[in-house]
Amino acid sequence: MRFGTAEAAPGELAKGVIELGSDPILPLLSPVLLARGAQPGPRLYIQCLIHGGENVGPIAAARFLRGLDLKQMKGSIAALMCANPLGQRQHSRLITQDGTNLNRIFPGKPDGSVGEQIAHRLLALAGEHGGDAVLDLHSGGELTITAFYVIYDAKVMGPAQQKAQQLAAQIGSRYQWGASEDWMEGTYLTNVTRRHGIPSLIIESGGGARVREEDLANFSTALHGAARALGMMAGDPPAATDIRRGGNAVHVKCTRGGYWNPAIEPGQDMTSGQLMGEIVDMYGEVVETIRCPTPQAWVGSIRRPWMPLYAGDQVVEVVERKP
Repeated sequence: MRFGTAEAAPGELAKGVIELGSDPILPLLSPVLLARGAQPGPRLYIQCLIHGGENVGPIAAARFLRGLDLKQMKGSIAALMCANPLGQRQHSRLITQDGTNLNRIFPGKPDGSVGEQIAHRLLALAGEHGGDAVLDLHSGGELTITAFYVIYDAKVMGPAQQKAQQLAAQIGSRYQWGASEDWMEGTYLTNVTRRHGIPSLIIESGGGARVREEDLANFSTALHGAARALGMMAGDPPAATDIRRGGNAVHVKCTRGGYWNPAIEPGQDMTSGQLMGEIVDMYGEVVETIRCPTPQAWVGSIRRPWMPLYAGDQVVEVVERKP
């Protein structure tokens, strides 16, 4: 079994690289890991770093794969460790060479800009190696801190979306977001689900220029849960309690520049008018108070505390609660 230059026999873990595109000097390569169980079975595909600064994902994926008992595992797991090598080099969620957010331009174009070409290649790889499920790992990056949540495509609930919803309930997160917003149309998740018919999830945890053991543990729970849910590993997947279902996201932005002082944490329940934080200027004076704009929600992410922000910068993402 091969994935890029990685080749694994039954019961083996192999490493290698795969070409995603080219720059003026050399091909754009991503490291890959391929874990092959001793027994045949399902295929799981993991993608990391579609946003270049979100470093929790590849660290967690490598730990997960290296900790597997491949003699007992069924099937195979392929992991693309860096979907956005240009962004990773600059710790950026964007591809600065063409100004694109890679996770908004799918399905991409084989003859488009460098970002569009990479998107086209990533979508093809998911179709080739995705098999039974695709997990897209995110972690907030340099500027944002996220809750431990999962997103699936819920705009058109076909068979792949229904399987994704079931899988979302088996990774151990209480925050389960069925998204139907317009921004989802250009995401990797949506295009893999709709174009290849493969159940696909975004899994988020962490960020703010930090890699915490808590966030690595969340990804470990999620990855083991997905593998168990697919029947690749023995044991039951985790069952989350006190579920918070999500719908549309509201991106709350400041209207004054200054330092952001949050009064909330990712994952916190919110109600309309509840204090979420303040913008403080260099005199130490509060120049703006940020409050929850929606009746019932939970905090999907916050901007890193005490970041200097400009008017119009996003400070909080709140996710509307659904029944």
